[in-house]
Amino acid sequence: MRNKIFMIISFLAAVLIVSSCLKDDIGEDWTSSLKGKMYAEFPNNGPQVKVIQPVAEDQIFKFLVNIATDALPTTDITLTFAVDPPAMADYNDEIQAADTSIHWSYELYPSIEILDPTLTIKAGTRNAYVHVKLSRGDTIRLGAKYMAPVTITSVTGTTVIAENKKTVLYKLPVANKWEGTYKMKGYILRNDPFDPVLSGYYTGRTYKLGTSGPNSVTFNKTISWGDSESNTVGGIGPWMITISEGSVPNPIIISDATNPAVVNLPSYNNRYDPETKTFFMSVYWGTGPTNRATTDTLVYSGPY
Repeated sequence: MRNKIFMIISFLAAVLIVSSCLKDDIGEDWTSSLKGKMYAEFPNNGPQVKVIQPVAEDQIFKFLVNIATDALPTTDITLTFAVDPPAMADYNDEIQAADTSIHWSYELYPSIEILDPTLTIKAGTRNAYVHVKLSRGDTIRLGAKYMAPVTITSVTGTTVIAENKKTVLYKLPVANKWEGTYKMKGYILRNDPFDPVLSGYYTGRTYKLGTSGPNSVTFNKTISWGDSESNTVGGIGPWMITISEGSVPNPIIISDATNPAVVNLPSYNNRYDPETKTFFMSVYWGTGPTNRATTDTLVYSGPY
């Protein structure tokens, strides 16, 4: 019986924390201080990321707004929102002060609209979603750092705006044309003097290549061989593929920030074929191409 009571109490506590928590900048939980109070907040406040597509169609994304309280509101609560360029400017100052090598700034996305600048959270509920529309992603600069900063500007009744959770800053990297889902097949050579020979073919692997820059994509490479997914090589990835478009096929360079020893195999034509949307790549690392190397083909199969 005691175990059942403990489980019920734990469940109720988890529900309260998830649905109505309010934390300060150091992560302290203020749930015990909420009794009789209500705070309007973005639960996931601060810098967030939303990758957008370089397309002419409007793109809409949503994010949660919450009334942090110990009891469900008994009346409707209406909130208003606005785009907040000063909050973005403050964030630029903050990151540049923390890292003096940063000489760029986030820019306001040129065509941003809050679709529900006034939003009502109904009595008996705590949550609702704010929707933001972005237009003409095909006309903006791939190399720019765009942002959508949104702030709670007012709230009705006795609800208070939580100063430390009233603003959300969405970074908006633009997906380049290489981002997507790819099917991979390949061969691994791993002839370690202290391990068994771990080499073989693999097919049917699926990887998502995400935008990391105007001409680069990143993916978490897990190398496996034979028919066993458990036969994997540790210490590999994420890999970055940088594409040069000066000729067809496009030359590519593979690098690994966690393992600088990963380099293109000089004897192989590392390339991207834009007609078939296929990457052909071969790299080696460690003791060299006769001991640790892979040769892979990645074929585009759909969007990210």
